[in-house]
Amino acid sequence: MLTSRSAGFLPQITMEISTLLLSAAVFIVSFVFLLPKAVKRVRFVQMVNKLPGPPSYPIIGNALEFNVPRNRLFQVFDNRTKQYGDIFRTWLGPIAQISLARPEYVEVILRDTKHLDKSFVYSLLRPWLGEGLVTGTGDRWHSHRKLITPTFHFKILDVFVDVFVEKSDILIKKLQSKMGGKDFDIYPFITKCALDIICESAMGIQMNAQEETHSEYVKAVYEISELSMQRLVRPWMHPNLIFYSTSKGKRYAECLNVLHSFTNNVSNEDIGYCPPGGLSHKESDFTLQVIRKRRASRLKKNEPTITNEEDELLGKKKRLAFLDLLLEAADNGANMSDVYIREEVDTFMFAGHDTTTAGICWLLFLLGSHPKIQDKVYEELDNIFQGSNRSATMRDLNEMKYLERCIKEALRLYPSVPLIGRVLKEDTKI
Repeated sequence: MLTSRSAGFLPQITMEISTLLLSAAVFIVSFVFLLPKAVKRVRFVQMVNKLPGPPSYPIIGNALEFNVPRNRLFQVFDNRTKQYGDIFRTWLGPIAQISLARPEYVEVILRDTKHLDKSFVYSLLRPWLGEGLVTGTGDRWHSHRKLITPTFHFKILDVFVDVFVEKSDILIKKLQSKMGGKDFDIYPFITKCALDIICESAMGIQMNAQEETHSEYVKAVYEISELSMQRLVRPWMHPNLIFYSTSKGKRYAECLNVLHSFTNNVSNEDIGYCPPGGLSHKESDFTLQVIRKRRASRLKKNEPTITNEEDELLGKKKRLAFLDLLLEAADNGANMSDVYIREEVDTFMFAGHDTTTAGICWLLFLLGSHPKIQDKVYEELDNIFQGSNRSATMRDLNEMKYLERCIKEALRLYPSVPLIGRVLKEDTKI
């Protein structure tokens, strides 16, 4: 016989049983769903760990080994190659990295169009560069690369030789002012010269970074590169929520604002000079404003962007900035949105001056370390110019065969981009 008290327990017991059954069902479904993934992950980890490599820790992997000053980072990779050979593995948190140090190994990956997806490392630059050529991946990268290839034609570069000469003359004067004094770091001088050149050739404006004592843009590039590297080797800072709540993340956001504000300040079509030390930080539409105003100006002026035969006979060559070439490609039917063009211009502003600066500085270092080679370069230049102080021409550059070999050797020994990352979508035999 049920009492009123025992009858009151029935709904409670029924509810507890229902909750228990529901929890069990959720657990079973989750287990069935996650089990194949867990088995696949265990197999993957076991396969990776068959490769030689340093011992790793749970969660953080080998991240602590890379927590060194930036100028010592490559020593870590070099020591790993000496210790484990030309193919070895490391764990960056839960991410497995297989390092290949032989051209034959690298060729297997790079020549296969199935492996176009870039590694996680590149995603750390996407807040700045978007999906441009450096950070783009997969089919999108492939299609963009085909669209941009024509803009690298030598005939287009010819018209910028005067810019190269003008900015190089400023660089020489800056270096001459340091002669006879204490040792100094040449890197900032080369950076500002390269930045002046790429700014005029990519955006069509004069930055005059070499005339400025302090350039916010240059400083921001240095800092954002350093912060990106620090974030890369610290897996716990990979999530945006954690990273942007730290002091490093907040400084990254400030640098990002400087870099994007620079291109915003070029948004007036009539601007011919943009002071790098006095940029406003109020605008937030990145390079879109300059692109849209340049589009409007092209429609309003309706001016031809390709020089005709008469112009060439009269020695007139219209300089087409990289931005103009992209806009022209879009006008001719290429699938290029304003956002896409913005990302490519931002990419060229960074990659165009940073890689060139690194290559030139390593070349100067090697020439200084090998006086006999330096003498041969000097002899070649003396034969070309015959003691004249005239400006260099494209024909002169084509005659500098020995110097060109030195440049290529410097890039072989000290490549501006020493690491390339790809994500494998399928098992690959090496």
